[in-house]
Amino acid sequence: MTAKIEAGLPGIGPLPVHLHTGNPTPWSEGCVVRFTSKSGDEWIGNLQRGYGYATKLIEWPDANAFIVIAKGATYFVRPNEPTNWTYFDLLGIDCMMLPQHDIALLSTYTDVVAISNGGDEIWRRSVAIDGVEITKIENGLIHGTAGIDPPDEWHPFLLQVATGNDAEPSDEPKSRS
Repeated sequence: MTAKIEAGLPGIGPLPVHLHTGNPTPWSEGCVVRFTSKSGDEWIGNLQRGYGYATKLIEWPDANAFIVIAKGATYFVRPNEPTNWTYFDLLGIDCMMLPQHDIALLSTYTDVVAISNGGDEIWRRSVAIDGVEITKIENGLIHGTAGIDPPDEWHPFLLQVATGNDAEPSDEPKSRS
């Protein structure tokens, strides 16, 4: 399975599949992605853009899916199932998988969103006003920094993977000496 961002709609061939953020605009060209399934079948996705700067494709082999960020609009897409997709947010920045590959963590301008490998939102936690960076996932904890504006500062946060609740540094397992 592959995905590739294209320069634009091809203009010929089958109609593209329009993925949208809840307000479909199929007449408008968005972020165009060519998906190829494991069987070799191809289809074109026309993804409505969000309000962010990030555009990227994050392959999630264990879910047979891609997390696609299209100028912030974030989608869970299965290349084998063109009509089976889920929209999550307008302001996506990045996404990383847990070491077990069963959950993806989407960072947005304001939130951390946990996504199951079935494409469902598990939980969402607001931690910032102007950007979220996940720096490490370890021992069931999410380490990151949150942009707080004003006063234009970055503050560390620590969340529990299972619930999205705040965690304390003391929640980390102690190493045995």
